[in-house]
Amino acid sequence: MTYRIKYEPMIRGSQSKRGRTRMRTPHTWLSGPDPIDHDKYYAWQKHRAQARFRKEEYNITWEDWQGLWPHELFVQRGRDPDCLCMIRTDNTEPWAIGNVEIVTRRQHLQTQRERLK
Repeated sequence: MTYRIKYEPMIRGSQSKRGRTRMRTPHTWLSGPDPIDHDKYYAWQKHRAQARFRKEEYNITWEDWQGLWPHELFVQRGRDPDCLCMIRTDNTEPWAIGNVEIVTRRQHLQTQRERLK
């Protein structure tokens, strides 16, 4: 399975309006030059921002996120029922290492239904 970089800048045409091409600069990425790590870093930032928007406490650092999502699990994330996602085991507690687990979206939806009963 080949990995398609998800959060790469879109380049339309071969050049921008001013005649310059947009270049990828992996040496400047905070996560390092690995494209999967770059996507993981961007996903962590989005996840943290969404939690803050919902006014949920978020205690997962970038290093913790890397430990939760090794490359072989991260490439399995997605929106299909058999893809992986991260959930909180107790919704009253903050997002933290001891309160999250990686499950399939199908399992997540089943637990959601059970909580609503």
